[in-house]
Amino acid sequence: MTIKELENKTGMTRANIRFYESEGLLSPRRLDNGYRDYSEEDARTLEKIRLLRQLQLDLDTIRKVQQGALTLDQALFTQLTRLEGDRLVIERAAAVCRELEQSGVEYAALDPQPWLAQLERPPVRPVLPNPPPPAPKEAAVRDDTPRACYHPWQRWLARLLDITLYSTVFGVLWLVLLRDQTIVTGGAFVTWMRSLLGLAFALAVEPLWLHFWGWTPGKWVFGLKLRDRDGGKLTLAQGWRRSGGVIREGYGLNIPVYNLWRAWKCREIGLEGRDCHWDGEEGHRYTKEERRFSGWIFAGVQVVAVILLVVGMIYTNTPPCRGGLTVEQFARNYNYYHKQLGEGSSGLPTLSNDGRWVEEEQPSGTVVIHMFGDTTVWSDPVFTLDGDRVVKVELHMESRDKAVGGDTRELLTLLAMSGSLDGLNLFTYDLRGWVKTYQEQFSEWKNAKLTYRGLRITQEAEYEGYEPTNAFGAWLWCEDEDVPHHCEKTVTIALVEP
Repeated sequence: MTIKELENKTGMTRANIRFYESEGLLSPRRLDNGYRDYSEEDARTLEKIRLLRQLQLDLDTIRKVQQGALTLDQALFTQLTRLEGDRLVIERAAAVCRELEQSGVEYAALDPQPWLAQLERPPVRPVLPNPPPPAPKEAAVRDDTPRACYHPWQRWLARLLDITLYSTVFGVLWLVLLRDQTIVTGGAFVTWMRSLLGLAFALAVEPLWLHFWGWTPGKWVFGLKLRDRDGGKLTLAQGWRRSGGVIREGYGLNIPVYNLWRAWKCREIGLEGRDCHWDGEEGHRYTKEERRFSGWIFAGVQVVAVILLVVGMIYTNTPPCRGGLTVEQFARNYNYYHKQLGEGSSGLPTLSNDGRWVEEEQPSGTVVIHMFGDTTVWSDPVFTLDGDRVVKVELHMESRDKAVGGDTRELLTLLAMSGSLDGLNLFTYDLRGWVKTYQEQFSEWKNAKLTYRGLRITQEAEYEGYEPTNAFGAWLWCEDEDVPHHCEKTVTIALVEP
């Protein structure tokens, strides 16, 4: 159907329809003559948009619902919460407005403070009856037997130091072997998982420490020796039972909230003069040796742990393949940085082992919307070899889209090629330097040439019918699609001959 028919069917104006189309919420089919052909599904989409807009949902939320990044019930629940809050504000403002109007006060004599206080007063909450007083606790059983709960703060700090060591070892191994930064940068959930794995590592090694040496590294720093009721070192079975009890009952498996409740319960047990069951049931005892500089050692270990994790992070920034790169090794580097950049490279193809673009597979039922057209074509990279070694890579693209922006595959190619430089190591490779240099010198649509750290980067760009714009970064924009327009760009990255 034509846009006129769509206007009549949906009750929306031409300007609104064009606006939602420009926002990428509507994508009609194009006929051979360039005119838009709207379907019944397009009309239904517009009616959905109209409904959600009348419910005060913003365009970004509607876009996320369309793309499946947000479910409709999630969006409506959030909007309902916002509307309920607005309703309370409006009702209070109406009540104050009514009282102020009924008071008959004139503007010159108006005292705003009481009315402002009434607007800002929190809502009245129902008064609940006081809860019954807690039943008195049974008196703790006390005797004169020495307890393992002596030195609670040193034991807690020793445990914290041990967990720091275990989680750092695990984190560094993860960074070096898997080259995956999510173990450090993955947010709260990954942090929790890392600490939980640290506890699991403790369960594996602490019984060995206690059986063969009588202390863990943290306990040694604070001079704490753990012994059985007869003064001997713990057996392996005793060590396993004790470590398992500490992780389950002391740390609550590190489950959020539950772990805090378990820590509080352990504190109560200690204040009552009793041992936690992992020590009390088997009669474990501590002896204390004086240690100098325990606090400094504790602080130093924390600093070293942070340094090791930072070094591990730097290591993951280096390309996995270095030196003379074959095409397959170049593709490995490219795909590695494709993964490292995450959202910055989402939607871009990866490279096959023979250096060809491999488009990302979309989930079944996914609809890809091209907001400004779908004529952009990237040719497969062209490699120049010296024997098996890649010495030059050439990228070429052409487009007739309404808007043409940057593409990070050029940056990924540069980072992949940087691995071919001689003498590259953990301390000489500067990922941020490569990214910054490229963004500053080659982000715009213009001819450019630069030699940087052994690579010569050349960009040849030309366009007609477009105007450069920085509204969304360095883009080309075609104001009138009826005017002939075309752009193309060639980027060459080559080793500088010695």
